[in-house]
Amino acid sequence: MVERPDLDAETRTALIRKGNEYMNRGELDLAERIFLTAGYSDGIRRLADYHFRKKKNVRKALELYRAIGGKEEEALYELIAMGIKRLLAEN
Repeated sequence: MVERPDLDAETRTALIRKGNEYMNRGELDLAERIFLTAGYSDGIRRLADYHFRKKKNVRKALELYRAIGGKEEEALYELIAMGIKRLLAEN
């Protein structure tokens, strides 16, 4: 679970805005660092969704979902299990 750091509201808001700017420009590594620093779970979730759906990077998506402790992590494990079952059924 992402912990909210000891940042005042103004600083946290400025960080989140900057992270959103980086994400919109495709600078995902910088956006991730900022979102984690700010404890911004919505931004981290958007990054995880992007890595899973667009980049097909399950490992990175799982890492980010784990960071926020969301229900998406469990759903992702279920998808992985279904894929493994299909592979085993084919062989």
